[in-house]
Amino acid sequence: MKALKSTYCVLALMLFYLPFSMAQTGYVEDALRFSQFNATGTARISGIGGVQHSLGGDLTNIHGNPAGLGFFQRSEVNFTAAYTDWNTDTRFLSQTTGNNATNFSIPNLGVVISNTKGPLEAGDWRGGSFGISINRQSTFNNNLSYFSNQLDQGSILDHYIDLYSEQGVPGGVDGLFYEAFLINPAQGGGFNYSPNATDRLEKSEVIERQGNLTHISFAYGANFKNKFFLGASLGIMTVNYRSINTYNETFLNDQGQETLFSSLQEDLFMDGTGVNLGLGAIYKPIDNLNIGLSFHSPTWSRINEEYFADIFADFTPPYDDPEFGSIAESDAETDIFISSFNLRTPLRLGTGLTYFFGKQGFISADIDYVDYSSANIRSNVFNTGEENMEINQLFGQTINYRVGGELRLDMLRIRAGYAFYGDPFANPGDQNRAINQLTGGLGVKLQSFSIDFGLVHNTFNSYYSSYPGSPIAVTDNQRITGMLSLGFNF
Repeated sequence: MKALKSTYCVLALMLFYLPFSMAQTGYVEDALRFSQFNATGTARISGIGGVQHSLGGDLTNIHGNPAGLGFFQRSEVNFTAAYTDWNTDTRFLSQTTGNNATNFSIPNLGVVISNTKGPLEAGDWRGGSFGISINRQSTFNNNLSYFSNQLDQGSILDHYIDLYSEQGVPGGVDGLFYEAFLINPAQGGGFNYSPNATDRLEKSEVIERQGNLTHISFAYGANFKNKFFLGASLGIMTVNYRSINTYNETFLNDQGQETLFSSLQEDLFMDGTGVNLGLGAIYKPIDNLNIGLSFHSPTWSRINEEYFADIFADFTPPYDDPEFGSIAESDAETDIFISSFNLRTPLRLGTGLTYFFGKQGFISADIDYVDYSSANIRSNVFNTGEENMEINQLFGQTINYRVGGELRLDMLRIRAGYAFYGDPFANPGDQNRAINQLTGGLGVKLQSFSIDFGLVHNTFNSYYSSYPGSPIAVTDNQRITGMLSLGFNF
């Protein structure tokens, strides 16, 4: 039915129909989303800010610095459970909307098999340990929304009137506003809004995100003379991500009564797998000092995606279309767009120092270097040159740092830490996306059993624009995660 709206529409769809055009616009964002690094692991490591480059003897070494596995003297299995509370306050045109999302997860599970020599056994190589872990690197489970009834805030229809005037009616999601009679051809050429659209409107959007990025890691760390520790790891990355964006506009008459309501929903699902390599070294120049160095290669991954969008409109009162008669409701939808692409994330370099105060505790610090502009995407379905150029121009180099310490009182452990993750954008201006993280924790260490609790508090800002020319929604994120780890030696 809608294909008959006009001969112009048919020709426009033939000329401008690009099946993956809508999905393509988010690939630069995807490259960053699946590249961002945040030190994760057991509750013990999380409680000291995530420091892990020079501190050995923890399951976090499996996916962190594998050289730390050389410190193990006994085998261990460790299980971590976590509960996350994510609060967002989104400011849009001076109006604030709050949201909350919670999540229970098993962010870390692993085992280390240690094979070390006794103190009376000869040989410079003192043995080593093999480890396997499943570690959740990132979580995407959060919700945000905004609402505005400001006067003269403009409509998404303004954007599409300009777009259609420049290039005609495209396919995909951009063409839905025409298919749903929200924008119509004008007599004498050009386009007009639906006659039910007014100058007074309310707009809102709800964005729901789910998913996680997980690493399955295999690592080995060896001990040379109890002075020099070397390790290597193989990581298999799995990712799943889903977002549902629902954008609404309600047009009102002078009496505040609804004349037109439209709702656009976009559903994106992504999953994929990848592989990476890690190398690490820790050196003890004196018994009280560890110096660590780690390298993690880029992750080479294959990402699959599905995208679907639909729109609904309600006209009050119904209006008479010259071709189709009375229109009270309308709807339109895209095809299900299926695509895939290869993603190469940036490599990471890290170094750290740990100083031990005898058996009373330690203090440790890490520094990471990541160049987000080196991320790269490839596809056999579409040309990625423009996206890679944008990645290179938008993103930059970051220095992340972490510091933390542990106080030991007999079997009790008291921990605290801080971490800073720099803004991945090269020229952020006044849109600062850096992450600040405060941590703390407690632990009890027994002969064959340990229990650790960690608390991690992240604060950061994020920025979102619904469509080109739309005002920017600024979201204040507060994320608190409580973690509990149980470790068993054997």
